[in-house]
Amino acid sequence: MEAKQVTHLASNVHMAATSSLLLSSLLFLLLLQPSPSTANEGNVLLTGDTLPTNGELSNSKAVFVIQNDCNLVLYNNGKGFASKTYEAGVNCTLSLNDRGQLLIKSSNGTLVWFTPRGPIGKYAAVLRPDGQVGIFGPQLWSTPEVWAMKRVVDPMKFSTAPSDRNLLFSSQLLNEGEKLQTSDYNFMVGKDCEVALAKATGNSLLWGSRTKLKGDHCYVRLNYRGQLAVLNDFNNKLWVSGPPKQEGVHVLVLQINGAAAIYGPERWTTAAL
Repeated sequence: MEAKQVTHLASNVHMAATSSLLLSSLLFLLLLQPSPSTANEGNVLLTGDTLPTNGELSNSKAVFVIQNDCNLVLYNNGKGFASKTYEAGVNCTLSLNDRGQLLIKSSNGTLVWFTPRGPIGKYAAVLRPDGQVGIFGPQLWSTPEVWAMKRVVDPMKFSTAPSDRNLLFSSQLLNEGEKLQTSDYNFMVGKDCEVALAKATGNSLLWGSRTKLKGDHCYVRLNYRGQLAVLNDFNNKLWVSGPPKQEGVHVLVLQINGAAAIYGPERWTTAAL
């Protein structure tokens, strides 16, 4: 009888150990899989994106975080910002809607705080290189997206992402041989005057300006009317993204969904508060 009990106990211990090993293996495999909630570069929040509690935008100058006390805070060496929503909700999240509003919501769906509303469209909240946050939009122009989905942002991916290599603001230039980049895509100005959006690996072309061999020493400029233009050495326009829009600061964002998109003008910023 005792021998049978010992055997039964040993069997149970073996089964428990096996189950534990299988669970550990499964968790390890899941960690190896690409996250379905992969966000944009760590300095950008797009319409439809949501930062969970303790999620943040970050660059080398600042951190913009929705804290676990429900306060939205910008830390940037004394020039910061706070939503002053301390303990106004539980497990709060930060999202950007199609009116260009940053929204803080509590876990029960209660709206805690929001920024001013704009017209319906796609927007980008950008942690700028100067350490301030600005909301740009609506979207004025975009190359085709490779994929699109509503994303709940992984804060770990945000906090470790590169800062400003994916942004071009009004008056800034991309010269011959220079590029914007994310981990998967490059938006570059070729020596043949062609501006191309391509995969970072394999160089598969996703979009091109069709200005190949139409000029020398070409460059790209984003103006204050939301127009992205390819110009040659004589400053002649070889290609432009569209007609001029409302004057103001705009931004070209190279997104991880495979699109380069222009947003503007800037409608709200922490710098003005």
